Amino acid sequence: MKKDFGNNCRNLLFVFIILLNVAKLNAQKIFSLKECVELSFKNNITIKQRELNKRSAEADQLQSKLNLLPNLNGQATNNYNIGFAINPATNTAERDVTFRSNAFGLSSSVILFNGFQNVNSIKQQNATVKANEYDVEATKNNIALTVSNAYMQVLMNLEILQSRNFQKEGTSQQLLRQQKLYEIGSVNRSRYLQLKAQFANEESQVIAAQTTLDQSYLTLWQLMNIEPDTNNDLVKPSETELVNIANENSTAEKIYRDFLAKSPDVLAAKQRTDASRISESIAIGGRSPRLTFSGGLNSFYTTQNRQGIGEPTLLLRPVGIDVVGNPAPYFVPIPSYSQLEIVPFNNQFDRNLGRNFGFTLTVPIFNGWQVNTQVQKSRITKVSSELTQKQAELDLYKTINQAYLDFVSTQKRFEANLNNYEANKESFTMSEAQYNLGAINTAEFVVTKNQYLQSETSLLQSKYELLFRRKVLDFYLGKPLY
Repeated sequence: MKKDFGNNCRNLLFVFIILLNVAKLNAQKIFSLKECVELSFKNNITIKQRELNKRSAEADQLQSKLNLLPNLNGQATNNYNIGFAINPATNTAERDVTFRSNAFGLSSSVILFNGFQNVNSIKQQNATVKANEYDVEATKNNIALTVSNAYMQVLMNLEILQSRNFQKEGTSQQLLRQQKLYEIGSVNRSRYLQLKAQFANEESQVIAAQTTLDQSYLTLWQLMNIEPDTNNDLVKPSETELVNIANENSTAEKIYRDFLAKSPDVLAAKQRTDASRISESIAIGGRSPRLTFSGGLNSFYTTQNRQGIGEPTLLLRPVGIDVVGNPAPYFVPIPSYSQLEIVPFNNQFDRNLGRNFGFTLTVPIFNGWQVNTQVQKSRITKVSSELTQKQAELDLYKTINQAYLDFVSTQKRFEANLNNYEANKESFTMSEAQYNLGAINTAEFVVTKNQYLQSETSLLQSKYELLFRRKVLDFYLGKPLY
Protein backbone atom coordinates (compact mmCIF):
# COMPACT_ATOMS: atom_id res chain seq x y z
CA MET A 1 0.00 0.00 0.00
CA LYS A 2 2.85 2.36 0.77
CA LYS A 3 4.32 1.53 -2.61
CA ASP A 4 1.05 2.48 -4.34
CA PHE A 5 0.89 5.72 -2.38
CA GLY A 6 4.43 6.59 -3.45
CA ASN A 7 3.65 5.86 -7.08
CA ASN A 8 0.53 8.04 -6.92
CA CYS A 9 2.51 10.92 -5.45
CA ARG A 10 5.12 10.64 -8.18
CA ASN A 11 2.39 10.57 -10.84
CA LEU A 12 0.70 13.64 -9.37
CA LEU A 13 4.02 15.46 -9.19
CA PHE A 14 4.72 14.55 -12.83
CA VAL A 15 1.30 15.85 -13.92
CA PHE A 16 1.82 19.05 -11.91
CA ILE A 17 5.18 19.69 -13.57
CA ILE A 18 3.65 19.15 -17.03
CA LEU A 19 0.76 21.54 -16.27
CA LEU A 20 3.22 24.13 -14.90
CA ASN A 21 5.30 23.98 -18.07
CA VAL A 22 2.17 24.24 -20.25
CA ALA A 23 1.02 27.29 -18.30
CA LYS A 24 4.44 28.85 -18.69
CA LEU A 25 4.42 28.26 -22.43
CA ASN A 26 0.95 29.78 -22.70
CA ALA A 27 2.06 32.84 -20.76
CA GLN A 28 5.17 33.27 -22.89
CA LYS A 29 4.99 35.91 -25.60
CA ILE A 30 7.53 35.87 -28.42
CA PHE A 31 7.90 39.24 -30.13
CA SER A 32 9.10 39.77 -33.66
CA LEU A 33 10.81 42.99 -34.67
CA LYS A 34 7.61 44.06 -36.45
CA GLU A 35 5.53 43.48 -33.32
CA CYS A 36 8.01 45.39 -31.17
CA VAL A 37 7.94 48.40 -33.51
CA GLU A 38 4.15 48.39 -33.89
CA LEU A 39 3.62 48.07 -30.14
CA SER A 40 6.01 50.96 -29.52
CA PHE A 41 3.98 53.04 -32.01
CA LYS A 42 0.81 52.20 -30.11
CA ASN A 43 2.14 52.97 -26.62
CA ASN A 44 4.66 55.75 -27.24
CA ILE A 45 3.77 59.02 -25.50
CA THR A 46 5.66 61.22 -27.97
CA ILE A 47 3.70 59.81 -30.92
CA LYS A 48 0.44 60.42 -29.07
CA GLN A 49 1.49 64.02 -28.41
CA ARG A 50 2.38 64.50 -32.09
CA GLU A 51 -1.02 63.11 -33.08
CA LEU A 52 -2.74 65.50 -30.66
CA ASN A 53 -0.81 68.38 -32.24
CA LYS A 54 -2.07 67.22 -35.62
CA ARG A 55 -5.66 67.11 -34.39
CA SER A 56 -5.29 70.62 -32.99
CA ALA A 57 -3.94 71.82 -36.34
CA GLU A 58 -6.88 70.16 -38.11
CA ALA A 59 -9.27 72.05 -35.81
CA ASP A 60 -7.53 75.33 -36.74
CA GLN A 61 -7.76 74.32 -40.40
CA LEU A 62 -11.52 73.80 -40.15
CA GLN A 63 -11.92 77.10 -38.31
CA SER A 64 -10.02 78.98 -41.02
CA LYS A 65 -12.55 77.69 -43.58
CA LEU A 66 -15.55 78.50 -41.38
CA ASN A 67 -14.26 82.07 -41.04
CA LEU A 68 -15.44 82.66 -44.61
CA LEU A 69 -19.06 82.20 -43.52
CA PRO A 70 -21.24 85.03 -42.16
CA ASN A 71 -21.66 85.29 -38.43
CA LEU A 72 -25.11 85.28 -36.86
CA ASN A 73 -25.90 86.50 -33.35
CA GLY A 74 -29.12 86.90 -31.41
CA GLN A 75 -29.78 89.28 -28.53
CA ALA A 76 -32.56 89.61 -25.96
CA THR A 77 -32.79 92.06 -23.04
CA ASN A 78 -35.21 92.45 -20.13
CA ASN A 79 -35.06 95.83 -18.34
CA TYR A 80 -36.96 97.36 -15.42
CA ASN A 81 -37.07 101.15 -15.21
CA ILE A 82 -38.03 103.00 -12.01
CA GLY A 83 -38.20 106.77 -11.68
CA PHE A 84 -37.04 109.04 -14.48
CA ALA A 85 -36.85 107.20 -17.83
CA ILE A 86 -37.45 107.52 -21.55
CA ASN A 87 -40.74 105.97 -22.63
CA PRO A 88 -39.83 103.50 -25.42
CA ALA A 89 -43.31 103.85 -26.96
CA THR A 90 -43.42 107.66 -27.17
CA ASN A 91 -39.69 108.43 -26.87
CA THR A 92 -40.51 111.12 -24.30
CA ALA A 93 -39.03 111.67 -20.88
CA GLU A 94 -41.21 110.77 -17.90
CA ARG A 95 -40.82 111.06 -14.14
CA ASP A 96 -41.80 108.64 -11.41
CA VAL A 97 -42.64 105.77 -13.72
CA THR A 98 -42.16 102.06 -13.33
CA PHE A 99 -42.26 99.83 -16.38
CA ARG A 100 -40.65 96.81 -18.04
CA SER A 101 -39.27 96.65 -21.55
CA ASN A 102 -37.83 93.89 -23.73
CA ALA A 103 -35.64 94.23 -26.79
CA PHE A 104 -34.88 91.53 -29.34
CA GLY A 105 -32.31 91.56 -32.11
CA LEU A 106 -30.75 89.34 -34.73
CA SER A 107 -27.59 90.53 -36.49
CA SER A 108 -25.23 89.11 -39.09
CA SER A 109 -22.13 90.28 -40.92
CA VAL A 110 -19.71 88.88 -43.44
CA ILE A 111 -16.32 90.10 -44.62
CA LEU A 112 -16.40 90.60 -48.36
CA PHE A 113 -12.76 91.63 -48.71
CA ASN A 114 -9.86 91.98 -46.27
CA GLY A 115 -6.75 91.72 -48.40
CA PHE A 116 -7.24 87.93 -48.92
CA GLN A 117 -6.34 87.34 -45.28
CA ASN A 118 -8.99 84.63 -44.79
CA VAL A 119 -8.04 82.82 -48.00
CA ASN A 120 -4.35 82.92 -47.09
CA SER A 121 -5.20 81.74 -43.58
CA ILE A 122 -6.74 78.58 -45.06
CA LYS A 123 -3.58 77.96 -47.10
CA GLN A 124 -1.44 78.51 -44.01
CA GLN A 125 -3.45 76.05 -41.92
CA ASN A 126 -3.30 73.47 -44.72
CA ALA A 127 0.49 73.69 -44.66
CA THR A 128 0.53 73.45 -40.85
CA VAL A 129 -1.62 70.29 -40.89
CA LYS A 130 0.72 68.66 -43.41
CA ALA A 131 3.72 69.64 -41.29
CA ASN A 132 2.17 67.97 -38.24
CA GLU A 133 1.43 64.84 -40.28
CA TYR A 134 5.10 64.67 -41.28
CA ASP A 135 6.05 65.20 -37.62
CA VAL A 136 4.11 62.06 -36.67
CA GLU A 137 5.80 60.11 -39.47
CA ALA A 138 9.27 61.38 -38.51
CA THR A 139 8.72 60.45 -34.86
CA LYS A 140 7.65 56.95 -35.88
CA ASN A 141 10.76 56.57 -38.05
CA ASN A 142 13.05 57.58 -35.18
CA ILE A 143 11.31 55.24 -32.76
CA ALA A 144 11.42 52.37 -35.28
CA LEU A 145 15.19 52.76 -35.65
CA THR A 146 15.67 53.03 -31.88
CA VAL A 147 13.57 49.91 -31.23
CA SER A 148 15.43 48.02 -33.98
CA ASN A 149 18.76 48.88 -32.36
CA ALA A 150 17.50 47.78 -28.93
CA TYR A 151 16.16 44.58 -30.49
CA MET A 152 19.57 43.78 -31.99
CA GLN A 153 21.27 44.55 -28.67
CA VAL A 154 19.11 41.94 -26.94
CA LEU A 155 19.89 39.29 -29.56
CA MET A 156 23.61 40.09 -29.40
CA ASN A 157 23.72 39.93 -25.60
CA LEU A 158 21.72 36.69 -25.69
CA GLU A 159 24.31 35.06 -27.93
CA ILE A 160 27.15 36.37 -25.74
CA LEU A 161 25.48 34.88 -22.67
CA GLN A 162 25.01 31.53 -24.41
CA SER A 163 28.66 31.53 -25.44
CA ARG A 164 29.78 32.37 -21.89
CA ASN A 165 27.68 29.56 -20.46
CA PHE A 166 29.05 27.12 -23.00
CA GLN A 167 32.64 28.06 -22.23
CA LYS A 168 31.96 27.90 -18.48
CA GLU A 169 30.59 24.36 -18.85
CA GLY A 170 33.71 23.36 -20.78
CA THR A 171 35.96 24.79 -18.09
CA SER A 172 33.85 23.07 -15.41
CA GLN A 173 34.50 19.69 -17.02
CA GLN A 174 38.22 20.44 -17.28
CA LEU A 175 38.26 21.56 -13.65
CA LEU A 176 36.60 18.32 -12.57
CA ARG A 177 39.15 16.32 -14.55
CA GLN A 178 42.08 18.31 -13.07
CA GLN A 179 40.66 17.83 -9.58
CA LYS A 180 40.65 14.06 -10.01
CA LEU A 181 44.19 14.12 -11.40
CA TYR A 182 45.29 16.29 -8.48
CA GLU A 183 43.68 13.93 -5.99
CA ILE A 184 45.60 10.99 -7.39
CA GLY A 185 48.80 13.07 -7.57
CA SER A 186 49.11 13.27 -11.37
CA VAL A 187 49.18 17.12 -11.42
CA ASN A 188 50.43 19.65 -8.93
CA ARG A 189 48.17 21.93 -6.87
CA SER A 190 49.22 25.08 -8.76
CA ARG A 191 47.87 23.75 -12.05
CA TYR A 192 44.57 22.86 -10.41
CA LEU A 193 44.21 26.26 -8.65
CA GLN A 194 45.00 28.23 -11.84
CA LEU A 195 42.21 26.44 -13.66
CA LYS A 196 39.89 26.95 -10.69
CA ALA A 197 40.61 30.69 -10.83
CA GLN A 198 39.80 30.67 -14.56
CA PHE A 199 36.50 28.95 -13.80
CA ALA A 200 35.64 31.61 -11.19
CA ASN A 201 36.50 34.32 -13.73
CA GLU A 202 34.21 32.74 -16.31
CA GLU A 203 31.43 32.52 -13.74
CA SER A 204 31.72 36.28 -13.16
CA GLN A 205 31.64 36.81 -16.93
CA VAL A 206 28.40 34.83 -17.11
CA ILE A 207 26.90 37.00 -14.36
CA ALA A 208 28.03 40.17 -16.15
CA ALA A 209 26.63 38.88 -19.46
CA GLN A 210 23.30 38.04 -17.78
CA THR A 211 23.13 41.51 -16.24
CA THR A 212 23.84 43.14 -19.59
CA LEU A 213 21.17 40.98 -21.23
CA ASP A 214 18.61 41.85 -18.55
CA GLN A 215 19.38 45.54 -19.00
CA SER A 216 18.99 45.32 -22.79
CA TYR A 217 15.66 43.52 -22.34
CA LEU A 218 14.53 46.25 -19.94
CA THR A 219 15.51 48.95 -22.43
CA LEU A 220 13.47 47.27 -25.16
CA TRP A 221 10.39 46.79 -22.94
CA GLN A 222 10.60 50.41 -21.84
CA LEU A 223 10.74 51.59 -25.46
CA MET A 224 7.59 49.54 -26.05
CA ASN A 225 6.03 50.84 -22.80
CA ILE A 226 5.05 47.37 -21.60
CA GLU A 227 5.54 45.64 -18.26
CA PRO A 228 8.87 43.75 -18.13
CA ASP A 229 8.25 39.99 -18.10
CA THR A 230 10.94 37.32 -17.99
CA ASN A 231 8.61 35.00 -19.93
CA ASN A 232 8.74 37.25 -22.98
CA ASP A 233 11.25 36.50 -25.69
CA LEU A 234 12.25 37.63 -29.18
CA VAL A 235 12.19 36.04 -32.59
CA LYS A 236 15.77 35.44 -33.65
CA PRO A 237 16.88 36.23 -37.21
CA SER A 238 17.64 33.28 -39.44
CA GLU A 239 21.26 32.31 -39.88
CA THR A 240 20.95 33.26 -43.55
CA GLU A 241 19.92 36.78 -42.62
CA LEU A 242 22.84 37.07 -40.20
CA VAL A 243 25.45 35.78 -42.62
CA ASN A 244 24.28 36.95 -46.04
CA ILE A 245 24.32 40.70 -45.47
CA ALA A 246 24.31 42.43 -48.84
CA ASN A 247 26.93 44.95 -49.85
CA GLU A 248 25.86 48.46 -50.80
CA ASN A 249 26.60 49.46 -54.38
CA SER A 250 24.99 52.89 -54.21
CA THR A 251 26.79 55.99 -52.96
CA ALA A 252 25.87 58.08 -49.94
CA GLU A 253 25.21 61.08 -52.23
CA LYS A 254 22.69 59.14 -54.32
CA ILE A 255 20.95 57.73 -51.24
CA TYR A 256 20.65 61.28 -49.89
CA ARG A 257 19.20 62.69 -53.12
CA ASP A 258 16.64 59.89 -53.36
CA PHE A 259 15.56 60.12 -49.71
CA LEU A 260 15.50 63.95 -49.60
CA ALA A 261 12.23 64.10 -51.54
CA LYS A 262 10.44 61.84 -49.01
CA SER A 263 12.17 62.64 -45.73
CA PRO A 264 9.39 63.54 -43.23
CA ASP A 265 11.75 65.80 -41.27
CA VAL A 266 12.63 67.83 -44.37
CA LEU A 267 9.04 67.82 -45.66
CA ALA A 268 7.77 69.07 -42.28
CA ALA A 269 10.32 71.88 -42.34
CA LYS A 270 9.34 72.72 -45.93
CA GLN A 271 5.65 72.94 -45.03
CA ARG A 272 6.46 75.26 -42.13
CA THR A 273 8.51 77.42 -44.49
CA ASP A 274 5.50 77.62 -46.82
CA ALA A 275 3.27 78.49 -43.86
CA SER A 276 5.61 81.30 -42.81
CA ARG A 277 5.60 82.74 -46.34
CA ILE A 278 1.81 82.72 -46.34
CA SER A 279 1.89 84.32 -42.89
CA GLU A 280 3.79 87.23 -44.43
CA SER A 281 1.02 87.64 -47.03
CA ILE A 282 -1.56 87.63 -44.23
CA ALA A 283 0.35 90.35 -42.39
CA ILE A 284 0.61 92.45 -45.57
CA GLY A 285 -3.14 92.00 -46.02
CA GLY A 286 -3.59 94.05 -42.85
CA ARG A 287 -2.73 97.15 -44.95
CA SER A 288 -5.68 96.54 -47.25
CA PRO A 289 -9.12 98.18 -46.88
CA ARG A 290 -11.77 95.95 -45.34
CA LEU A 291 -15.27 95.72 -46.80
CA THR A 292 -18.00 94.24 -44.59
CA PHE A 293 -21.67 93.62 -45.24
CA SER A 294 -23.96 93.57 -42.22
CA GLY A 295 -27.70 93.31 -41.56
CA GLY A 296 -30.09 92.83 -38.73
CA LEU A 297 -33.63 92.52 -37.39
CA ASN A 298 -34.84 94.16 -34.16
CA SER A 299 -38.04 94.74 -32.22
CA PHE A 300 -39.11 95.65 -28.70
CA TYR A 301 -41.92 95.35 -26.19
CA THR A 302 -42.76 97.67 -23.27
CA THR A 303 -45.44 97.87 -20.62
CA GLN A 304 -45.64 101.63 -21.33
CA ASN A 305 -47.28 100.96 -24.68
CA ARG A 306 -50.99 101.08 -23.83
CA GLN A 307 -54.32 101.14 -25.71
CA GLY A 308 -57.85 102.11 -24.71
CA ILE A 309 -60.66 99.78 -23.71
CA GLY A 310 -64.21 100.28 -24.95
CA GLU A 311 -65.70 103.26 -26.88
CA PRO A 312 -63.66 106.46 -26.73
CA THR A 313 -64.99 109.90 -25.82
CA LEU A 314 -63.93 112.63 -28.21
CA LEU A 315 -62.50 115.68 -26.49
CA LEU A 316 -61.66 118.89 -28.29
CA ARG A 317 -58.18 119.99 -27.53
CA PRO A 318 -56.43 123.09 -28.84
CA VAL A 319 -53.61 122.45 -31.20
CA GLY A 320 -50.81 124.92 -31.73
CA ILE A 321 -50.04 128.35 -30.21
CA ASP A 322 -50.12 131.87 -31.52
CA VAL A 323 -47.24 134.29 -31.78
CA VAL A 324 -47.50 135.29 -28.14
CA GLY A 325 -47.74 131.73 -26.82
CA ASN A 326 -51.51 131.44 -26.28
CA PRO A 327 -53.48 128.42 -27.58
CA ALA A 328 -54.54 128.92 -31.15
CA PRO A 329 -58.27 128.87 -31.92
CA TYR A 330 -57.96 125.50 -33.63
CA PHE A 331 -59.30 122.45 -31.90
CA VAL A 332 -58.80 118.77 -32.78
CA PRO A 333 -61.02 115.95 -31.47
CA ILE A 334 -58.89 113.61 -29.38
CA PRO A 335 -60.27 110.21 -28.30
CA SER A 336 -60.20 109.61 -24.59
CA TYR A 337 -60.67 106.28 -22.81
CA SER A 338 -61.75 105.64 -19.28
CA GLN A 339 -59.53 102.53 -19.05
CA LEU A 340 -56.21 101.54 -20.66
CA GLU A 341 -54.51 98.19 -21.17
CA ILE A 342 -51.00 97.13 -22.26
CA VAL A 343 -50.75 96.38 -25.96
CA PRO A 344 -50.26 92.59 -26.39
CA PHE A 345 -46.76 91.28 -26.99
CA ASN A 346 -47.40 89.97 -30.52
CA ASN A 347 -48.93 93.24 -31.65
CA GLN A 348 -46.02 95.23 -30.28
CA PHE A 349 -43.43 92.85 -31.74
CA ASP A 350 -44.93 93.11 -35.24
CA ARG A 351 -45.48 96.87 -35.01
CA ASN A 352 -41.97 97.60 -33.70
CA LEU A 353 -40.14 95.22 -36.06
CA GLY A 354 -37.26 96.91 -37.87
CA ARG A 355 -34.74 95.82 -40.49
CA ASN A 356 -31.36 97.18 -41.44
CA PHE A 357 -28.48 96.32 -43.74
CA GLY A 358 -25.47 98.11 -45.07
CA PHE A 359 -21.85 98.05 -46.15
CA THR A 360 -18.89 99.21 -44.11
CA LEU A 361 -15.56 100.13 -45.67
CA THR A 362 -12.67 100.39 -43.22
CA VAL A 363 -9.43 101.90 -44.45
CA PRO A 364 -6.43 101.44 -42.12
CA ILE A 365 -4.49 104.70 -41.85
CA PHE A 366 -2.59 104.51 -38.60
CA ASN A 367 -2.97 101.95 -35.82
CA GLY A 368 0.10 102.33 -33.66
CA TRP A 369 2.37 100.79 -36.33
CA GLN A 370 0.89 97.37 -35.51
CA VAL A 371 0.51 96.22 -39.14
CA ASN A 372 4.10 97.14 -40.03
CA THR A 373 5.36 95.37 -36.92
CA GLN A 374 3.44 92.22 -37.87
CA VAL A 375 4.85 92.36 -41.40
CA GLN A 376 8.38 92.73 -40.03
CA LYS A 377 7.96 89.84 -37.58
CA SER A 378 6.43 87.59 -40.25
CA ARG A 379 9.43 88.21 -42.51
CA ILE A 380 11.79 87.32 -39.66
CA THR A 381 9.80 84.13 -39.05
CA LYS A 382 9.99 83.30 -42.75
CA VAL A 383 13.79 83.64 -42.80
CA SER A 384 14.01 81.54 -39.62
CA SER A 385 11.85 78.81 -41.19
CA GLU A 386 14.01 78.79 -44.31
CA LEU A 387 17.10 78.34 -42.14
CA THR A 388 15.38 75.54 -40.22
CA GLN A 389 14.57 73.80 -43.50
CA LYS A 390 18.16 74.19 -44.65
CA GLN A 391 19.41 72.80 -41.34
CA ALA A 392 17.06 69.82 -41.68
CA GLU A 393 18.53 69.08 -45.11
CA LEU A 394 22.08 69.38 -43.76
CA ASP A 395 21.26 67.12 -40.80
CA LEU A 396 19.80 64.54 -43.16
CA TYR A 397 22.90 64.72 -45.35
CA LYS A 398 25.15 64.19 -42.33
CA THR A 399 22.97 61.37 -40.99
CA ILE A 400 22.93 59.45 -44.27
CA ASN A 401 26.66 59.91 -44.82
CA GLN A 402 27.30 58.73 -41.26
CA ALA A 403 24.99 55.73 -41.75
CA TYR A 404 26.80 54.82 -44.97
CA LEU A 405 30.22 55.20 -43.34
CA ASP A 406 29.10 53.17 -40.30
CA PHE A 407 27.91 50.35 -42.55
CA VAL A 408 31.12 50.23 -44.60
CA SER A 409 33.39 50.40 -41.55
CA THR A 410 31.31 47.85 -39.62
CA GLN A 411 31.40 45.50 -42.60
CA LYS A 412 35.20 45.69 -42.69
CA ARG A 413 35.39 45.25 -38.92
CA PHE A 414 33.12 42.21 -39.11
CA GLU A 415 35.35 40.59 -41.73
CA ALA A 416 38.44 41.31 -39.64
CA ASN A 417 36.76 39.99 -36.48
CA LEU A 418 35.65 36.88 -38.35
CA ASN A 419 39.21 36.14 -39.43
CA ASN A 420 40.47 36.88 -35.93
CA TYR A 421 37.81 34.61 -34.41
CA GLU A 422 38.60 31.70 -36.71
CA ALA A 423 42.33 32.01 -35.98
CA ASN A 424 41.74 32.20 -32.21
CA LYS A 425 39.28 29.33 -32.33
CA GLU A 426 41.83 27.11 -34.08
CA SER A 427 44.52 28.22 -31.64
CA PHE A 428 42.25 27.50 -28.68
CA THR A 429 41.34 24.04 -30.01
CA MET A 430 45.03 23.17 -30.30
CA SER A 431 45.85 24.64 -26.88
CA GLU A 432 43.02 22.72 -25.26
CA ALA A 433 44.28 19.45 -26.71
CA GLN A 434 47.86 20.25 -25.62
CA TYR A 435 46.67 21.26 -22.17
CA ASN A 436 44.77 18.02 -21.71
CA LEU A 437 47.96 16.15 -22.69
CA GLY A 438 50.03 18.27 -20.30
CA ALA A 439 52.10 19.81 -23.11
CA ILE A 440 51.42 23.43 -21.99
CA ASN A 441 50.84 24.91 -18.58
CA THR A 442 47.62 26.43 -17.27
CA ALA A 443 48.73 30.05 -17.71
CA GLU A 444 49.35 29.54 -21.42
CA PHE A 445 46.03 27.77 -21.82
CA VAL A 446 44.12 30.53 -19.96
CA VAL A 447 45.68 33.27 -22.10
CA THR A 448 44.72 31.42 -25.28
CA LYS A 449 41.18 30.81 -24.05
CA ASN A 450 40.63 34.43 -22.97
CA GLN A 451 41.82 35.64 -26.35
CA TYR A 452 39.36 33.27 -27.97
CA LEU A 453 36.51 34.52 -25.77
CA GLN A 454 37.37 38.13 -26.55
CA SER A 455 37.47 37.44 -30.29
CA GLU A 456 34.09 35.71 -30.08
CA THR A 457 32.58 38.67 -28.24
CA SER A 458 33.96 41.11 -30.81
CA LEU A 459 32.59 38.96 -33.64
CA LEU A 460 29.10 38.82 -32.13
CA GLN A 461 29.08 42.57 -31.50
CA SER A 462 30.21 43.39 -35.04
CA LYS A 463 27.75 40.87 -36.52
CA TYR A 464 24.67 42.41 -34.95
CA GLU A 465 25.96 45.92 -35.43
CA LEU A 466 26.43 45.14 -39.12
CA LEU A 467 22.88 43.77 -39.31
CA PHE A 468 21.53 46.95 -37.71
CA ARG A 469 23.66 49.21 -39.95
CA ARG A 470 22.31 47.34 -42.95
CA LYS A 471 18.74 47.91 -41.77
CA VAL A 472 19.41 51.63 -41.24
CA LEU A 473 20.78 51.93 -44.76
CA ASP A 474 17.84 49.96 -46.12
CA PHE A 475 15.52 52.36 -44.34
CA TYR A 476 17.03 55.33 -46.17
CA LEU A 477 16.79 53.33 -49.39
CA GLY A 478 13.05 53.02 -48.82
CA LYS A 479 13.10 49.36 -47.81
CA PRO A 480 11.12 48.10 -44.77
CA LEU A 481 12.92 47.39 -41.50
CA TYR A 482 11.18 44.01 -41.17
